[in-house]
Amino acid sequence: MSVLSVKNLIYGYSKGTPFEKGALKGVSVDFEKGEIVALIGHTGSGKSTLLQHLNGLLKPDSGEILFEGESIHKSKETLRKCRFNVGLCFQYPEQQLFDSTVYKDVAFGPGNMGLSAEEIDKRVRSSVAYVGLSEDYLEKSPFDLSGGEKRRVAIAGVLSMEPKVLILDDSVSAVDTKTEKVILENLAKARNGKTTILIAHRITTIEKMDKIIFVDDGKILAVGSHEQLLECSPEYRTTVELQKLDEQKEV
Repeated sequence: MSVLSVKNLIYGYSKGTPFEKGALKGVSVDFEKGEIVALIGHTGSGKSTLLQHLNGLLKPDSGEILFEGESIHKSKETLRKCRFNVGLCFQYPEQQLFDSTVYKDVAFGPGNMGLSAEEIDKRVRSSVAYVGLSEDYLEKSPFDLSGGEKRRVAIAGVLSMEPKVLILDDSVSAVDTKTEKVILENLAKARNGKTTILIAHRITTIEKMDKIIFVDDGKILAVGSHEQLLECSPEYRTTVELQKLDEQKEV
């Protein structure tokens, strides 16, 4: 059984106005336990909109999202269960920071779960290490950090809740290549059945994913490994080549 399943998801923005736009148009896809999945596609293709449905932040116009086989919108209890188990780190995660120290910020989620002080401390230190920060940062104010460091702290805050599914909505693409590599390598090593879903742009990242979901104009064009999509999807090959050119310009 898939840990998360999307069934014929339809969603639109500005409904009933002249600006109405269909953001998702009958999307169906499964996410398996323990896999690391990348969503790719042009800006405005529907990637973030899809991710924000996976933990109930957005509610579909029609279709459903299943967490461990149960509709997340069946009741308040199923939605609460989903949100505890499907952690979402937003596109600009540094905007999620609010507490006076890095330690307190990362500890906030586990604290709300009613865990012991010992367990919270263990999770905070482990999560900070996963994102490549030393314990020297724990007593610093998150607002005194660089933009990339703030992003790492915000991701650590989601990791500390140990969700079964971790969603990174473009959260790592803006950090430097080395930091992104450290985060993804640590997640892969410590996955323990955790599913990770992220929006990816760098080809070196995309190539290493267990599965890639290629989104365009609110629809899924192709699903598979990097090698499979290169072979079966001309649109994917074109997107990869264009991204390679963009990356070469940045060097």
